[in-house]
Amino acid sequence: MAIQSASEFEAVVNHVLIKIEKVLNERGSVTSLETASRDLRHISAAARVPAKLKALRALVEKTTDTLSGELSDDSVLLDQLWDLADYIDYRA
Repeated sequence: MAIQSASEFEAVVNHVLIKIEKVLNERGSVTSLETASRDLRHISAAARVPAKLKALRALVEKTTDTLSGELSDDSVLLDQLWDLADYIDYRA
């Protein structure tokens, strides 16, 4: 489902962050997931400023690659990450 607004963008980021936190609680400290979480918080903070959000597009891609490797069995999460990138590309 395509993200239509900054509010939806923030909600999807928060959902992804919750999943990351759940995995961190299960696995313990995983540096790549901790970095992805920090990067997503940075991205979310720019959600309402299109120019800043567009400047972070590469970071979204990097985070998606990291999470694809760490959580490859979660297809819903991967779809959400691609939706975030699509929002930046087409609506921000």
